[in-house]
Amino acid sequence: MFKSYASGFRILFLLIAISLCNPLFAAKKKKKAADEVVSLEESAKGETIKLPATNKKTYFYKVSPEILAGVEIGSPESLRAAMSAIRNAKGDYEENEKVLINISTEIMKYVWPSEKISWDTPNFSSDNIYLGAVYMAKQGVFDSSTGNVDFLSILLPSLVVLNPIASPSVLAQCELPIRSALAIRPESVLAQYLMAVLKDRNGSYSEACDYMEGVYKVCPTVEEVSLYYVDLLRKNGKYDKALGILGSVNGDSNDIRILKQNAYIAFEKKDYSSAELYVARVLQQAPNDLEFVLFRAKILIEKKDYIHAVSLLDMYARQDNTSLDYLILRARVQLDWSKNTAAATETVEKALQLYPNDKNALMFAARISSMTDSPVAGKYADELTSRILESDPENLEALTYALEGLVQRENWQEAYTICRKLVSAGTMTSELVEKYVTICIKTGKKQEAFDYVRKVYDANPSDEIIMQAYVLAYCQVGNRDSVLRYLDSQIASASPKMKSYLLYRRSYLQLTENNILADLRSSLISNPRNSDSLFRLYEIYYDKQDYRKAQYYLRQVVAINPNDSSVKKLNEALTKLIQ
Repeated sequence: MFKSYASGFRILFLLIAISLCNPLFAAKKKKKAADEVVSLEESAKGETIKLPATNKKTYFYKVSPEILAGVEIGSPESLRAAMSAIRNAKGDYEENEKVLINISTEIMKYVWPSEKISWDTPNFSSDNIYLGAVYMAKQGVFDSSTGNVDFLSILLPSLVVLNPIASPSVLAQCELPIRSALAIRPESVLAQYLMAVLKDRNGSYSEACDYMEGVYKVCPTVEEVSLYYVDLLRKNGKYDKALGILGSVNGDSNDIRILKQNAYIAFEKKDYSSAELYVARVLQQAPNDLEFVLFRAKILIEKKDYIHAVSLLDMYARQDNTSLDYLILRARVQLDWSKNTAAATETVEKALQLYPNDKNALMFAARISSMTDSPVAGKYADELTSRILESDPENLEALTYALEGLVQRENWQEAYTICRKLVSAGTMTSELVEKYVTICIKTGKKQEAFDYVRKVYDANPSDEIIMQAYVLAYCQVGNRDSVLRYLDSQIASASPKMKSYLLYRRSYLQLTENNILADLRSSLISNPRNSDSLFRLYEIYYDKQDYRKAQYYLRQVVAINPNDSSVKKLNEALTKLIQ
């Protein structure tokens, strides 16, 4: 009789504990008929997992449903409550009870290592699909031999998402089982947590944050939960909320995990001085933390302290010279500080060889290609960014580089489509206005160019780049006399740079070669570095077959635009012609 009462008390205690730690416990989905097999279809991949029929006896069928539910929910509190309810003072557990206790111990150790294990774990050395799945997950392997006979056999192989060495192909096997587990028990904290980690590792930060929010509501005091939630909030740009949670995390101000999150958030907020202070405090405790050695170099690059950044990059490279972050930072230094385009190209090509689909590597390669009018890893800027735009079609940076590549390759119609998209998105820079006008003219939409730029110019009369775009469009739609009068009226009061451009434009309206040359020479007196005027003089003398004079002007264009490969090719061809 006493044992019966004690057993009833344990079950009642478990129910209360689970309901307190997980308010979602009572919100179970309606089950289908007992003899019906439920299947979950992943329509995108056409995969189907058969979920266990509810009328079939499973390995744990003799275990109290409430105890089993506590393990399946998998939060630290529900695990402790389940183990408290299953505890047997004599230690004479059934085999399935021993397995369940060992599973709970492994979950606590592997998923919630900061949490205290409050129960004794009996030895169990027999081969078992459940513990075997956990063991394989720790080795970075997804165990597909469990048979999917119940919730734990479906979910436990997906513990592999917590293993940092798990490959993308291994991770790809996890989403459907986790979804299947959530279909059986949507209130499972463990399944929600694993899905958050999986989404995070796949780059779906918003979805990961949504799953983690549910986990945090149930387990706000669990360190792994709160710190991981902070990390996901940061990745989603929710810095204030992340800092609020970070301030409530148990631990002192020198806790290295808290220091790291503060460093990341300060960096994302572009508070580089604070970020550097946090990084310094981390490195005081862990001077060999390579991640933060590299992070400090990244901060110094943002502060344009390239000398100290390079020494840190050299230090890091002695341990690892193939890290993606290292290669991107090294390429940035080579391009922005050393101005060594060839070296930067070689470095980013190595990054693309090792990480062909990485967004940051593709973006940096597109940046170099747009600067040099040359392919990087065999592709131009628009080709490189196409991979990014497939998954993120509204990415403005990628669209901007794609536009550069299309303009360089004179693919005017596609350039017009992307340019319109950027303009419609509200992106309004002087350079984009100038490109839009040029592209419209190249596609025969001269009046559209003029109508657009006139409105922009009226709103920004002091912006010289926009004024140049206006002049260009006006020269296309206005009659010669009216345009000449306008140019003449502006030349006298213009700045030297603007005056140079106006004279360059006026040269196209002159009717004699002497007047054309006079305007171009006057243009260069006002601005000797006007590459447009220099290139026009090259064209004039080249057409006259005065190749030495042509090269004199072309070499100056090369000096002003050293990264422009198309100009370099013209100069090389001209050199061969002269020889």
